[in-house]
Amino acid sequence: MHQQLEVSYLPEAVDNTAVLHLRGKATYHEAPELRSSLFEAITTLDQNHRLVVELAEVEQIDTAGMAVLVEGLLATREQGPNLFFCTPSESVRKVFRLSGLEEALQRCYGCLGDVPERMAGGG
Repeated sequence: MHQQLEVSYLPEAVDNTAVLHLRGKATYHEAPELRSSLFEAITTLDQNHRLVVELAEVEQIDTAGMAVLVEGLLATREQGPNLFFCTPSESVRKVFRLSGLEEALQRCYGCLGDVPERMAGGG
């Protein structure tokens, strides 16, 4: 049976930091929902905000799910919030590594509470 993607959005979790928490599978079946949720969050935040995409409970991700995350990262480079991919599960890390995008995970933190302090210190 196919487990759906669960998305929770906390627009002001901590100090101008919004959190998009993902749980389940982020594959081509869920890519449209993932894109919609991610870009809705991106468009509601400005450059003074951070958007943390919490990946710890993503059980499976494929190239379609990765493409959505990369699209979000590229969309926020010029305007919008700073986008961070945090606490990736092992399966997410593996796909990032195989895709040659592991560096996109380097600004990740093990605990949301660490995000503002570490980023203020240069991350």
